[in-house]
Amino acid sequence: MATRIRRAIGRVVTCYRYLLCGAAIEAVLLALLAVGDLGPQVPLLWSLLLAAFAAYGVAVIGVLRGWCGSLRLVLAIGLLFRVTLLWSDPGLSDDHYRYVWDGRVQLAGINPFLYAPDDEALRHLRDDGYEGINHKEIPTVYPPLTQLFFRLVCTASPTAIAMKVGILLCEAGLVLALVALLRRRHADPRRVLLYVWNPLAIVETAGSGHIDALAVMLTVLSLCFALAGRRHLAVWALAGGALAKLIPLLLLPVLWRHFGLSSSTSRAVRWLHPSGRLPLLWLPLWVVVGYLAYLGPGVQLFEGLKTYASKWRFNDAAFTLLYNWLRQPELAWDDDALMLARQVSAVLLALAVLWTVFRVADPLQAAFNIFGVYLLLSPTLHPWYLIWVLPFLPFFPRPAWLLFSGLVFLAYHVLTQYSIVGLWEEESWTKWGQYGPLYLLLVWDGLRRRRQRKSATHREGGGEHLAYRDV
Repeated sequence: MATRIRRAIGRVVTCYRYLLCGAAIEAVLLALLAVGDLGPQVPLLWSLLLAAFAAYGVAVIGVLRGWCGSLRLVLAIGLLFRVTLLWSDPGLSDDHYRYVWDGRVQLAGINPFLYAPDDEALRHLRDDGYEGINHKEIPTVYPPLTQLFFRLVCTASPTAIAMKVGILLCEAGLVLALVALLRRRHADPRRVLLYVWNPLAIVETAGSGHIDALAVMLTVLSLCFALAGRRHLAVWALAGGALAKLIPLLLLPVLWRHFGLSSSTSRAVRWLHPSGRLPLLWLPLWVVVGYLAYLGPGVQLFEGLKTYASKWRFNDAAFTLLYNWLRQPELAWDDDALMLARQVSAVLLALAVLWTVFRVADPLQAAFNIFGVYLLLSPTLHPWYLIWVLPFLPFFPRPAWLLFSGLVFLAYHVLTQYSIVGLWEEESWTKWGQYGPLYLLLVWDGLRRRRQRKSATHREGGGEHLAYRDV
């Protein structure tokens, strides 16, 4: 008995630094839970999260430097964070109202793509949550697999808490995939802390319950299968991600390259030869089948998505500069310039994807780069959109994105007036506060790594020695 007690004390002493950082973050989460609706209290949110990110930053530095401690401890503390916020009021977002609504519509035997929530055909389904639904005049924007998820959760319980539980189960699958990838790359699996303990990931999944966790989980699982040589499973998982959110389709060229022939053949043959790439034919097949399942008379599957893609803007940086350059100064709102700016951004994103695929051989690095560029060019960047890049930080702990995951909470300043008087109006200082440090650190980090590559090349006696480049 005494031996067991000594061992337990020894483990606690060994892990005390993780426990201290975890306790600091947990204290902040308990404070957020006590506050309740954070919409009208955004400055309080900032002050509390500042403390949480300070503790998170210390833990990140520690795990990267090899602090002693077990993976189970890191995961257990991350689970505690999520259980704490599971009971919180998702006041930073009203998306959960739409999630539950779409699920209830399906349980009533109605296609969710057929009617907008304010349509008279759905009047009999209106309940207390109806008033919380945003953009009631727009049909659902969520793809088929997401709709199926909503239906399954609402079959068990049509509530926000049930939806968050389902989303946390998806995030658990994401964490397991990250641990598997870290071990496959012979990296310290405790580096999963960079995702699991990130306050943004905790607040936006356990707190606000955003469905992006489902698509991100399937996308990371696809990369995990691809690196393990399980090509069919990789494509099926990517198709599932695309049916949950269309963003994973950006990784199709990444899988095309990864499934190609070895570097012993000529470059042209490697890029064009279909050998090894036939499993990719499953991707369009599954996506088409998924959407056909919801196709019916009068159904316009992409009506809501088209409205989102053409009209919505929020917290954009590069897109704002592009739009202001193209718009006519005398117009308060220039639809033509807005559409042109979207088209230019799409072209720039396509070029970035092609450049990445040609230059970056590592699928994880390529996915990280592509999703990062997508977010920076997007006309809409809600804080929870960063869930698309956070899972890559355990492999590529870039200071710019780590800092941005904290600064992006400045975007919630818009809720201060919106929650009181219903006015949705952004202020430019919030964008400068977020994107100024981000771009400065991106440039600094890029220059630093370029110098490191040059130094490595020089030490190799002039031979090219570039990580993640296909030579």
